[in-house]
Amino acid sequence: MIKKTAMVTLMVMVVEDPPPIAYDESPPPTPTPVFDVTSALGPLATQDDDFVKKLQAHEANGTLTGGLGRGFVSSPSTYSSSPFRVRDADLLRQSTQRRKTSFRRRQTLREAGQDEANRRGRIVEVIAERQQEEQQHDISNFEGGIDGRFHSRRPRSSAMRVFYPQPDWRPVSMRWPYLSILILVSVGLAGGSGLTYRVYGDKPLVSFTSAVELSTSLYVAVRFAPSICAVSYGVLWQLVDLDVRRLEAFHQLSRQGGAEAAASVNVDYLTGYTLLRPLCALRRRHYAVAISSLAAIMAASLVPTLAVASIVLTPSRAERRGDPAALKMLRLSATWSHLLTATLVACAVAGIGLLWILRSRRSGLLADARGIAGLASMAVVSHILMDFRGLDTASLGDIHHRLKRKRYVLRNSSLAPLDEVGRDEDENDDYDHDDDDDDEKVDDSGKPPSESPHPLILRPIGWLPFLAGSVALMALMPTMLFTNADIVLDRAPWAATAAAVGLKLSWNAMETAVRVMEPFYILSRRHAPAKTLLLDYTAQPFGWLPARALLNQHWLMLAVGVGSLMIEFLTILVSGLTMVDGQELAARKKAADTGQETPRSFFSSLALCEAVLFYTFVIGAVVFVRRRRAFLPRQPTTMASVLAYMHQSKMLYDFVGTEAMSEPELGRRLSLLGKTYGLGWFRGRDGQTHCGVDEEELMGSYRHGVDDSQRNQPWNTAWDVF
Repeated sequence: MIKKTAMVTLMVMVVEDPPPIAYDESPPPTPTPVFDVTSALGPLATQDDDFVKKLQAHEANGTLTGGLGRGFVSSPSTYSSSPFRVRDADLLRQSTQRRKTSFRRRQTLREAGQDEANRRGRIVEVIAERQQEEQQHDISNFEGGIDGRFHSRRPRSSAMRVFYPQPDWRPVSMRWPYLSILILVSVGLAGGSGLTYRVYGDKPLVSFTSAVELSTSLYVAVRFAPSICAVSYGVLWQLVDLDVRRLEAFHQLSRQGGAEAAASVNVDYLTGYTLLRPLCALRRRHYAVAISSLAAIMAASLVPTLAVASIVLTPSRAERRGDPAALKMLRLSATWSHLLTATLVACAVAGIGLLWILRSRRSGLLADARGIAGLASMAVVSHILMDFRGLDTASLGDIHHRLKRKRYVLRNSSLAPLDEVGRDEDENDDYDHDDDDDDEKVDDSGKPPSESPHPLILRPIGWLPFLAGSVALMALMPTMLFTNADIVLDRAPWAATAAAVGLKLSWNAMETAVRVMEPFYILSRRHAPAKTLLLDYTAQPFGWLPARALLNQHWLMLAVGVGSLMIEFLTILVSGLTMVDGQELAARKKAADTGQETPRSFFSSLALCEAVLFYTFVIGAVVFVRRRRAFLPRQPTTMASVLAYMHQSKMLYDFVGTEAMSEPELGRRLSLLGKTYGLGWFRGRDGQTHCGVDEEELMGSYRHGVDDSQRNQPWNTAWDVF
């Protein structure tokens, strides 16, 4: 049997220096990776207790074991083609010729080499030739003219600089075809809005005496087309915004000089205040997030409201009641129509800016990093896990204060502290830290400081106004239609649509919170299957979420996804009810002549509207009841928060060597292991008690406010937990 001391020596993996993006000299030969024989030993017997204690001592001293932190290993299979070699002078000349029409400054050798590697998709080796002086002093000033042959005979030294192609995977919504189509749609809608007002500014869109006179196609076009176009347009922008916010941290980490934790692993763009998100992104100089968030807010809230407000039914409701047989006309409001056109133009400009930003940078990802397993695969290569020691149950603010000055980098689908991979001296820091000295008073996450493990919308301060708003809108719709309060809809028909849009934004915030928390809720129930580690509902596009939840048999997530589809129709239904005289329709007095609705269409729309509002209230109440209990120490809304949950997990041994695997390959590997997982208290690799996500069996489930690591020290435990 191999001696335990030798086994411990083999267990300690040496962190290899990763291949940086460029070498100033010839790259050193890659050392042969150390083989970890402990992976083949199987279950440890009783006589190996001393060996286990030694391993735990290594972990406690900050030395990773079992292949963790082995460093970047350049696999030959990563780049199938042979390297492309070029001299530095030729490379710079070719780069200048390709960019001779550009106003950019001349590229440096590093920029040109990196661009060439990205353009070719293969390794580029640049031979940098440097002339050496034969003498210490230059006496050419005393020689007169210089013979060119003299310089041709001067010795030269060559230095090899190697550039690796940067990965650039991105979802469909962030690729140029989708963004180009979105820009064209924005321009088309803006042009259509402006042209429609130019043609129909002085004459009505439709004239009728009774709604029954309208044909079916004309009725649908007048009744539903503007709202359907506006709502669909908002959904298209929301798809882009979700992916940009979700992947921004990975792009920041993949930059040449990496990124500080405050601008990457500590960033939360999924939850928080929607209206304040662009300001938070601008403060961090994350311009892609700022543009996409601002455009999504305008497209999802302003465009539907302005589309409804721009169409006005004349004459007034009082005049229609006095003379039901009077000619009724749908006209365009000059003010609201111009505002709608301006908003669409602003969205088009935002789309152009976003396309330019995304096309000018690389994503840094080989594939989509989904769920807990995606981050685990990225974190096992380096010693980044050591930065999270003692942060098992820390709040988001504590994690931020610990890591905010540290820099991290994403290379070869692996996360690492920047000091492990080096930093170029000419790399500028784009993040402004002038205000970070006040972080003890101001939370950098964009949300008010709180120790609650739930997002704002899942706390009483968030879900009580949401439920109250649902009930209020459910009661106000009949009130404003069948009582004298209908004067509100007569003078401000857009008010009801704005209320519906506000309720939709609140529902979307609740849906996002449930998406983020769902995998951890399943883990908190213990013995979850391996596919839970790959579960990431935040990456599911609009419309596909209910189908995915149905396949996974996650019924509450299914109900929330269906509610998201239904609440999009709420804006369409409400917009048509604002131009109807409900009192006349209810009294059945010349009901067909009081607006643009027939009795059947009116009551059908009202019933559907009330049904959607009732559904949102019921499902919202169920969500808040089922998720009211705190089942984890803090919100898993940042990369740092998730990494802190598993920095001492034994399950990380199973992720060694998986950083280049795709999601299906990683899923098959975890399934073959046959393990189950949970969230709670467990014995870590260092032998200490930790709280987080690990393979079963755990020591116990998590109870909020109870520190089970002190279970054997009752004198350190508050008396009220017994």
